[in-house]
Amino acid sequence: MSKFGIIVDIDKCVGCHACAIACKEENQVAPGIFYERVHRSENVAANVVNYFRVSCMHCDNPACMKVCPAKAISKGPAGEVLVDAKKCIGCKMCLSACPYGAPQFNTEGRTSYFGDKVPLAERPLEAWQHHPAGKAEHCTLCTHRTSKGGIPACVEVCGIGALTFVDYENPTEAAKALIAKARPMNAAAGTEPKIRYIAKHMEVETFEPKV
Repeated sequence: MSKFGIIVDIDKCVGCHACAIACKEENQVAPGIFYERVHRSENVAANVVNYFRVSCMHCDNPACMKVCPAKAISKGPAGEVLVDAKKCIGCKMCLSACPYGAPQFNTEGRTSYFGDKVPLAERPLEAWQHHPAGKAEHCTLCTHRTSKGGIPACVEVCGIGALTFVDYENPTEAAKALIAKARPMNAAAGTEPKIRYIAKHMEVETFEPKV
């Protein structure tokens, strides 16, 4: 059994947004919707500016799944937190419960940046690229890729190695070292995220600058 996640090395990230754009293209999400957001934090004392991606954390104990009245949220085969758009009723209780603000909602129903006559993608959409308006959606950890032995699009395009795709149940030797150093964001929430962070100049659990 696998349990997938991503280790984010904040000390390497330069805030280029390649991960966020790759995710948007991979999933063909609507205007204004970003499954990944790149955040910025400055440590004035150390004269360091930190950048880091934030998305669905694919928690082992997801708060969203507990509160969903439609039972639209479940875990995938490798622990991915997934939303069934057919079941979702758009109540946004998942967004209220999520400590990371991960669920996104295309409430306007827009599918194009260029007007109603031009689709978001000229090619036919793949199954994972259909996003009904008003339904919860977020990072799926690219389960359509990982289920076939691939890696998430964001990890693939990160040219400086700030993102590492890991299997917590079957880690490589290199992954073991990263996992040992990585910490979850907002650990106090108790959701046990599988997206974790390494940083020299930030307190990862609170994302406050280290003194």
